[in-house]
Amino acid sequence: MKINRLSPDLYEIEDFITVDQQKEVLDFASGLDEEQWWLSPDDDYKNGFFYGKQYNGDKPQVFKDIDNQIQNLFESLLYVGSVALQRYREGAAIQEHRDYWLKDEPYHIRYGICLYYNDEYAGGELEYSELGIVHKPKARSLVLHGGNILHKSLAVLDDLPRYFSTSFVRGSKESPVLLNKELFSEIEEHDGSTYY
Repeated sequence: MKINRLSPDLYEIEDFITVDQQKEVLDFASGLDEEQWWLSPDDDYKNGFFYGKQYNGDKPQVFKDIDNQIQNLFESLLYVGSVALQRYREGAAIQEHRDYWLKDEPYHIRYGICLYYNDEYAGGELEYSELGIVHKPKARSLVLHGGNILHKSLAVLDDLPRYFSTSFVRGSKESPVLLNKELFSEIEEHDGSTYY
């Protein structure tokens, strides 16, 4: 596992999952029938915010193992959600947004997580427009970005599927999100002054 700091509060963790884990996830994802991939019928899709599909059924043990690996990236947190399995095909993308919010909630999203299972598709890069960064993560890499960083996913340009997972790391005043110092000790971290 190698951690690259792309910008303050933005990291790519190479080789976050093993080749065996990657194979298990890709075999599972490619074996799903099309009707098992859920397309959001809500306003997100109708308004062009999210053009992808998600699998919402039971997932094999490998996804629980990945959830545990994500937990190990942090010394402190309130909650991190289980990874969702998603797929983009040609034209699929998500529009520019921030993950962070507090509105009437006792917690906030401190980090957004994107885990990439493959990278042979064309397009599909992450764009952080305020940072001037367009980045295509490597297969088996996990991208960890501050919840208040503006970002989007550019459209996939061919019909080779882009398989990935997303999740959110939540914190609160009582349970702030702190990165695992042992893993991130040699990397400059955000000073935390903007949010917990």
